[in-house]
Formats: sequence, C-alpha cells, structure tokens
Amino acid sequence: MKKLTLLVFTLGVLGAQAQDLKKNEFSISLGYMFEGEIYLWESNTYGSVGETMLFKGEFDHYFSVLASRFGIGGYYCLGIPYYDGFEEIIQHEIGAVLKFRFNVGDKFQIKPGAYFGFRVYGDNAGTGFGINGSVSLQYQVSEKIKPFIDLGILSQPAGGNDATDMTYSPTFQASIGMTF
Repeated sequence: MKKLTLLVFTLGVLGAQAQDLKKNEFSISLGYMFEGEIYLWESNTYGSVGETMLFKGEFDHYFSVLASRFGIGGYYCLGIPYYDGFEEIIQHEIGAVLKFRFNVGDKFQIKPGAYFGFRVYGDNAGTGFGINGSVSLQYQVSEKIKPFIDLGILSQPAGGNDATDMTYSPTFQASIGMTF
C-alpha cells in the first residue's frame, strides 16, 4: 500500500509539472484599488485614499534554482486615486518584485508576490514607499495565452510631502490580466 501511495504521489507531482515554465514572463493587468484609510501625521487625522483603477505592467525572470519557481523582476503601476487633501491625482509607482510560482494542476498556477516600490504623486502631493503583496491565480489557455486574477494589498508605511507625513495601512486591490 505504501508503494502504491508513493507511486500515485509521484505521478501527481509529475502531472503538476506538465505546464511549460518560461524563464521570462511579461504581464499586464487592469484592476481596482478600494478605499482605504490614510494617516496625516502633522494634523494627527485620518482620511481616505484609493477608489481608483490601476494599470500595472510587470516583468519577471525565474531562475533555474528551485526548478524555476523563484523569480525577481520589476513593475510599473499607474493610478489616479483620491488622496486626502487632494482630489484625484496621478500616482506612478516603480519597483522590484519577488515572486514564486506553484503548479496546482496541468493548467493552473498560483503566484504569490511581494512588491517594493517608490511612489510619486502629482500636484506636489508627495512621494511614498510602497510595500505591496498579491496572490495570482493563472490559467493557461494555450502556450501564449495565460489570463490571471490577482488579489492583494497596497500599503504605504512611509511617505508624504513638505507639509506632513502621509502613511496608509494595507488597502485591498483586485485585478485581471494576461501573462505572455
């Protein structure tokens, strides 16, 4: 019975390895950042941040170490959030990403990632350090078409402008996209 269980487990792992894993992947996504709470240090008040569409482009390079499961890359994110004290302003974010990928079956992958970026807000609203996290569920339709759903958080533990420090705790975001 133990040998049969081992054989079934081994075949299951081999089946999970059936998806072709590229070393380099590029993805684009469109999502939504929900409303969150922002803290203004100088006035010791809380306000709102978020409620915006997000566009993100990402490049990931996966290493042969760990069977091509670990990768690093870069990303760019664009949004127009409501930022307390300012009406909707342009937000640019550029940074680095650490990502893992795990096969769940022949066609599905789960990709958790940690994002570390520098944010710049328009209209002299300030800058910020972004620490974000997400988990993507990707489905392989064909070799070139891989849509995904991404759920995660955006946060800003440090940032602000000349008048005050502005930070916000994790704010939920959801997006859909395509990996090439």
